[in-house]
Amino acid sequence: MKDSLIYKLSRDGLDGGELIGKDILKIGELAKLAGVTNRTVDYYTNLGLLEFNRSESNYRYYSNTMVNRIKEIEQLKQEGMHLNEIKNKFTSHEVIDIQDLRLKINQLEHDIKHIAQSEDITEARSLAKKDLALIKALLLFIQN
Repeated sequence: MKDSLIYKLSRDGLDGGELIGKDILKIGELAKLAGVTNRTVDYYTNLGLLEFNRSESNYRYYSNTMVNRIKEIEQLKQEGMHLNEIKNKFTSHEVIDIQDLRLKINQLEHDIKHIAQSEDITEARSLAKKDLALIKALLLFIQN
């Protein structure tokens, strides 16, 4: 259904740059709504972080749900996650590895002790920010 809609939009000459529908966005429209550059959308697409469909004229069309996906990616980056970790979060359908979770919890406990003993406030903040990102990532992983 979506492919036929995209084909119809393309065939009718509606892929010339304007917003073509509330559910289908071209790269520039997606970038503008998400508050990023076209290059960022392209980069995230090439990494496999964003889903799209191609029209008959080879344009990439994105669902409006990708606006929230980009905003979530940007938020996770702000929290210290790397793009490969973010990709794993979006594509992971694995069973939770309890041993891996235990190792991450042990690392958090170690960092917390280090923060408590640290006199360097910058280092403590950096560790706390990294640990907060890890905790959030663990929670998201567990919830999914």
